[in-house]
Parts: sequence; structure tokens; C-alpha cells
Amino acid sequence: MSTSMLECEQTGREEGLAAGLAKVLTVAAVADTAPGPYAAVPVGDVPGGAAVRTHSLADIEGIVFVECPGERPRGTYHLVEIGRLLAAVRLGLLRRTLDLAVEHLTNRFAGEEALIRKQLIIGSVADVMAGVEMLRAYARSQQDPVTVADVHTQIDALGWQVAQMFGAAGYLADHPARALYVSALVAGTWIDKEGVKA
Repeated sequence: MSTSMLECEQTGREEGLAAGLAKVLTVAAVADTAPGPYAAVPVGDVPGGAAVRTHSLADIEGIVFVECPGERPRGTYHLVEIGRLLAAVRLGLLRRTLDLAVEHLTNRFAGEEALIRKQLIIGSVADVMAGVEMLRAYARSQQDPVTVADVHTQIDALGWQVAQMFGAAGYLADHPARALYVSALVAGTWIDKEGVKA
């Protein structure tokens, strides 16, 4: 049974980045598909004998980077499919982290009023939700690698908005917002952004 974008998004939201990435990588062999010299994989899915690099934040999320010394892939189908599925995982993770941000802002007060009730905060949450909905539809309809890469660039920007909702805590390694940073690192190994204009 093939992996769907809905499954990937649900996994990213309910189980996190490593579980979502594991689901994505069921569609192709890592060494034959990764566009660069390293590919992010869940720590439990490292191919036997592969050289591994680690990153302090990725370690906490259960992600490592394996060396892919073989030839780069010639076709784009698998890369586009991985890009679309990974976008779904990242959108699920974004929703998961946004839920935590809303809870955080509900429990923080300015005077007598919860921060979540401030107009600026309401607008920021609404902007992120609108962005998630738009990117979900955008990712589903794309078959071009440059356009799929653009989806990931926009997910990076939304992740930054959500991280800012946590204030200074959003920059700490032991805070759940770190998953947003790691998801950008993961995308950087699977999505070839060459040719994508800012």
C-alpha cells in the first residue's frame, strides 16, 4: 500500500518528525534517491555500514545524517514524491508545534488577559493556519521539483513564525520548537533548492 500525504501529515502531527520521515522513506531507497552527499534518516533506519553524521538538535529528535556516496539520482519522480510527502510531514509537525504555542499563549498573561486573546496573536495564529491550508493544497497539486522546493521554503518561513510565538523559549535546544529547526535541516538534505528564487 502506498504512503499518502494525509498519512504523512497525521504521523508528523501525532508522532513527530522521525516517525513521519520513516513513513516518507518507505517510497524509495535512501542511497539511490537522496540528491546530495548526505540524507537525513530516522536513527532506527540507518542502512547497515553507512557512515553517519550527527547534529545536537537532530539527535534529540531521533534523526541522523547518512553519507550517500553513490551516483546522484537521474530521475525526478522519487524526489518529487519524497518532497511532497516530506512537506506533508512538516505541515503536520507545524500544526503540532502551533498547538503547543496556542497552549503556551493561553497560559501567559499581560495584565488580566491571556496573550492568546490579543489581536496581534490571533492574527499570527490565523496567518499560520491559512498558510498551512494553502501549502497543503499547493503540495498536493505539484509535480515539478522547483515548485515542491518552494513549498519547503514557505514551510521554513511558517516554522519561524511559530517558533517566535514561544518568545525566547523558542530558541532553546530543550524546547519542542527545536523540531521546526530540525525539520528544515531534514528538508535541506532531501530537497534540491537550486534554481528556486527567493
